[in-house]
Amino acid sequence: MSFSASAKDELSKIIVSDLSVMTAEIAAFLRMCGTIRFQSSMELGLHFSTENASVARRLVTFIKRLYTEEVELMATKNRQLKKRNQYQIHLKDPYSVLTLLSDSNFMSLENVFSPNYVLNPQLIRNQETLAGYIRASFLGSGSITNPDRAYHLEFICSNEEHGKDLMYWLKKAGFDSKGIPRKDDFIIYMKEGESISDLLAYMGASQSVLHFESVRVMKDVRNGVNRLVNCETANLAKTIEASMRQIEDITIIKETIGLSALEEDLQKIAEYRMENPEASLLEIGESFSPPMSKSGVNRRLKKLRDQADRLRGE
Repeated sequence: MSFSASAKDELSKIIVSDLSVMTAEIAAFLRMCGTIRFQSSMELGLHFSTENASVARRLVTFIKRLYTEEVELMATKNRQLKKRNQYQIHLKDPYSVLTLLSDSNFMSLENVFSPNYVLNPQLIRNQETLAGYIRASFLGSGSITNPDRAYHLEFICSNEEHGKDLMYWLKKAGFDSKGIPRKDDFIIYMKEGESISDLLAYMGASQSVLHFESVRVMKDVRNGVNRLVNCETANLAKTIEASMRQIEDITIIKETIGLSALEEDLQKIAEYRMENPEASLLEIGESFSPPMSKSGVNRRLKKLRDQADRLRGE
């Protein structure tokens, strides 16, 4: 099971007893994965579609609790989705359909050809109903990438009006998101790991948050180790490069005037460097008695460089 499917399965099992929260969730399902159709009798019918069995059961349970027992649930194989089950929920009773559409502030007999994707604020009575609306929006047509691969959560909205309204409610809940048109849809997405983790917690997916955070910690530790190794590698490369350049300078001096022509401290540094090409400035300084500072060693190495340059004719 993918991380997205696992998170949806967990969210679908959250127990809701408040009827206003159920209504808010149904309003979200309607806008995210609902379709209104005319039946053979020319009366309105309502259909929902989802790939997740737990989501289908949750929606059927809420519809039966609030509207009617006459709900049809069918499972079919979707060839375009690697033969996974596609769950179809059909609500055919005209009175129940109209009542649900009216309660969700989505459509009425007066605006049957103009569905309203902007949610009526009266449906959001408190933080519980807001969390329910966002949770069902994710369950209806949302997804989250496995955090091992990337941090990405998105909602697929029916159109830009719907998308911008959902972004408004996410903002009301304290979450910043971005939106972009994609073909006929409008995609809302989040890419910051901390924000995605907080949103999962807000929707009620506590187990998914634990898994998400454990992956985040491991990735942060791994990235920190990689940065440290890269830094150490870069420093080591610089040390080796500087050492080889210094040995080259000392060799020029040795082969022309001889190291004995140097001042005593310069001669000692030159000999130590030739014998210990991997030694750091600190280690060279500690070979003196009393020890010499790194800056002191660096100044003397610069003198050796200047002497070598003169001998080169530079």
